[in-house]
Amino acid sequence: MKLRKTYIVEDESIKKSGTLIKNLDFTSPLVGLEIGFYGKRYDHTNTNAPYLLADIDKIEIVDGSEVIFSLSGRQAAAAQLYHTGKRPFEAFTLNSNSTNRSQITILFGRDKFDSSYMLDTKRFTNPQLKITYSFTEGTAGNWADGTQTVTLAALIAEGAGVPRGYFMTKEVYSWSKSTSGDETIDLPRDLPYRFIMFQALAAETPIYAEFSKVKISCNYDEFVPINETTEDLAWSNLQDYGFQFQQTESIGDGSDTDIKAYYPFAWNWGCFVQSWNLGQDCIPKRPYSGYTTLGRRTTGTASGNDFTSTFMADGQRGFSTGYGWEYYDTEVIPFGNIKDETNWFDPRGWKSVRLILTQAQTNALASSIVIQQVKSY
Repeated sequence: MKLRKTYIVEDESIKKSGTLIKNLDFTSPLVGLEIGFYGKRYDHTNTNAPYLLADIDKIEIVDGSEVIFSLSGRQAAAAQLYHTGKRPFEAFTLNSNSTNRSQITILFGRDKFDSSYMLDTKRFTNPQLKITYSFTEGTAGNWADGTQTVTLAALIAEGAGVPRGYFMTKEVYSWSKSTSGDETIDLPRDLPYRFIMFQALAAETPIYAEFSKVKISCNYDEFVPINETTEDLAWSNLQDYGFQFQQTESIGDGSDTDIKAYYPFAWNWGCFVQSWNLGQDCIPKRPYSGYTTLGRRTTGTASGNDFTSTFMADGQRGFSTGYGWEYYDTEVIPFGNIKDETNWFDPRGWKSVRLILTQAQTNALASSIVIQQVKSY
């Protein structure tokens, strides 16, 4: 088997909103897709995060009514991390002269060289990729008009044998979370799971605080695969996947307000800062879920030891690297070594499988459940 990459489209302009549809009519099995989004900011106002994926409403792979993949842009990025152990490449900047970039990879097997699991498009009638998007353009803190482009590349397995099956990754449930009580979700029982991901968008605290406990109950507790405090689950995942790092460029505006440096981590551990131009020393002030406020260090106080801070100067550029966990406001339940199919959770032997999340903290957050399942041909 030889892996070949071929463009479907390269740096194609997309409108403010719409749906891009491309046929996936390959004669050799499809290992995966690489999808890159690019765009520039309208100005350097920091009222909104420079996340292109936040405006990707849905990425779908379908064959008529059959859905193979269906996630939002941010869900797809988080699913890549939990699937491969590696986060997508993203370049974030609030500088209107620079380009933001997000590139995600969708795989149909365990990795790029998995000959057992691939999407054999010849077995489908009309497989298509659909990307639905809606960008806010031409206003402060949003995107510049007409700067968004997309690049799509297919990873093709030339000379591959007949694959046994492929991975399906889909959102299966969504709701507006509460500050208390259990949200009980009846999960599908048709195919094995590799992982379950849950998300609470715009969380003001870590996800382990938004959902204090997680449980899976089969046949009403006849078998319980997981019954754990979510913070303990988060610590385990942090140990397995490691801290995630992201650099962001922020621009001072000279006003008496802190400037936000955005990082897509609900569990934000802070940042370290590298300044650029004007001879000013940019410093972190306080971390919050999803961002850290930045300021400018001034001279020491009369004691001779302490430094004081003020607001960033107009045009002052601060490059900061944030680190944390809970990428795009998500947490994951991996079923053992997810590369080992003997570890995957098979729900087919049970009459009921329920996911129970105990809710806390922030009210009315858009929340969702994503499952990656394994389907045989």
